[in-house]
Amino acid sequence: MTRSILPLAGIVLVLAGGRLVSATESGFMADVAPILVRRCAGCHGPIKAEGDYRLHTYQYLRLAGASGSAAIVPGKPDESELFKRLVDDDTTTRMPQEDEALSAREVALVRRWITAGAQFDGADPRGSFKSQLPPRLHPDPPGVYRLAIPVQALAFQPDGRELAVAGRNEVTVWNPVSGVLIRRLQRLPERIMAMAYSRDGKHLLVGGGSPGDYGELLLVDPLGQRPHRLLATCEDSVLALALSHDSQTVVATAADRSVRTFRLADGKPLWRSQLHADFVTACGFSADDRWVATGGRDFTIKVLEAATGALYTTYNGHKLQFGEENGRHQVFCLAFAGDGARLFSAGEGKAIRAWEPAKARAENGSASDMEERFSKAGHTRYLYHNAPHGVYHLAVVGQQLFAACGDGLARQYDLGTLKLVRELKGHTGRVIAVDGHLGTGLVATGSFDGEVRLWEIATGKLVRAFQGGRITDQGR
Repeated sequence: MTRSILPLAGIVLVLAGGRLVSATESGFMADVAPILVRRCAGCHGPIKAEGDYRLHTYQYLRLAGASGSAAIVPGKPDESELFKRLVDDDTTTRMPQEDEALSAREVALVRRWITAGAQFDGADPRGSFKSQLPPRLHPDPPGVYRLAIPVQALAFQPDGRELAVAGRNEVTVWNPVSGVLIRRLQRLPERIMAMAYSRDGKHLLVGGGSPGDYGELLLVDPLGQRPHRLLATCEDSVLALALSHDSQTVVATAADRSVRTFRLADGKPLWRSQLHADFVTACGFSADDRWVATGGRDFTIKVLEAATGALYTTYNGHKLQFGEENGRHQVFCLAFAGDGARLFSAGEGKAIRAWEPAKARAENGSASDMEERFSKAGHTRYLYHNAPHGVYHLAVVGQQLFAACGDGLARQYDLGTLKLVRELKGHTGRVIAVDGHLGTGLVATGSFDGEVRLWEIATGKLVRAFQGGRITDQGR
């Protein structure tokens, strides 16, 4: 057999991002953007901008930084400030600083792209590179968890027969009564922070990511028979998500300060908001799906119109200057009551707040009546828990409110009286997740040390305890 070898006329092929690229061309989104995201955006991104220079979008990438020199001169890499900083021999000015220099292959890709004209081949020059990069290929989870991981999220299937538990690069699905592992939904983000089933149980929404690196919102087949569908990529981890009661709209919030909504049927983005000044840690729909509430580390809760994202009001009850509950308390969680009028919110501090968006808006008033407003107590009611590390998650189940508390207890309150019904004791670590199912009469709690406990809502009796955050050789 003879082999034909075709002359390449001086063209050299290099492997870049898993594909072959000729020495005469370099695609931006496939070859250059991943380098900038991985090696540069941490110091030159949307939040931190060393040297007054950002490069997380193509629009910003082309702008000059504090030096005033053109960052990119199409066709002339040696005159482009960005490229000169990448190859500078002086380690005090070479980028990235205090880190290893780019490899010869990475430098060649950037040079080739600028030489070819520095064209942008993405979808949106004003959008972040992370949001336009292909979905990440997540690794398989460990076959066995040698150490337990925190149970960051729990979700009952609509019929109550299965319980989804957040794992590492996976969601594990359990029988909540027997504590038997049913299946593992794998190839997911490193940390799973939030989950919710669609009303018909055919979809499982999963949010998570890797802190400080990226975030994802995915639509997952609960049976593990269909590929995952990516709805959004964020600059940082997705921290919370919620599904409207008609299962038509998804809202997700992230550590990049964003609030995003999507249509569940086709994944179409509806609107995006960025009103918070810090991580957005909580979200929820009102009972009539008219409002979306979002809470964050900036001590505020925003109530938005679900249809448009327009701001209705801001609740400032977690950063009071006067009164018994004064202080600045980060918001970790929130939940609407079934009547739709009341909202419960919590985080740092010694009490859960119970309040109404319409009354909060009226109390905000204007600058002209500020002195009069400060002299009034306001309508907020407080459900005291006195847990030293606050409340990490809230869940409304029928006429009961459950709080996952940092002192290792879950607390149950009656929505009618706002009185404490009981404390659910038994966890040895902080309780950081809770979800309930009215039909089966069960509530599930998850802790930082990986334990999942199932309780009877009516009596507080323990039904089952198992290590949901640790998979052993026996599959449990």
